[in-house]
Amino acid sequence: MESSVRQIADVTLIGIDGRVDHATAKAFEEVIRPHLDDTGVNPLPKILLDMGGLSFMTSAGLRVLMIAAKTCASQGRDLAVAALQPAIAEIFKISRFDLVLKIHPTVEEGLSSLSLEAATLWEAG
Repeated sequence: MESSVRQIADVTLIGIDGRVDHATAKAFEEVIRPHLDDTGVNPLPKILLDMGGLSFMTSAGLRVLMIAAKTCASQGRDLAVAALQPAIAEIFKISRFDLVLKIHPTVEEGLSSLSLEAATLWEAG
């Protein structure tokens, strides 16, 4: 699993590539966790996970997402995912995660939904 983090206006865009399974779930959690901590240096209220490069996810990865979703909900913060590959989208549908998380077909649409400023910066960049 590889990841990237980029702040765009009031949205933290976290890119996840590769596989999230039992062996990489801890690393996945460690990428997301600092952005869930509302006592951080510059906590941002909105998080978008770009999963366009994610090729595989097991229940271990879904567990990390469930914890993140619950944490964000308890803090009144937005958490969404974007650009799911068809196989990952099917996993989300079967596990009903499509009811837990906001899912957007593209990163651009996810940013537009979360923040007009972030979407404008994305288009310009």
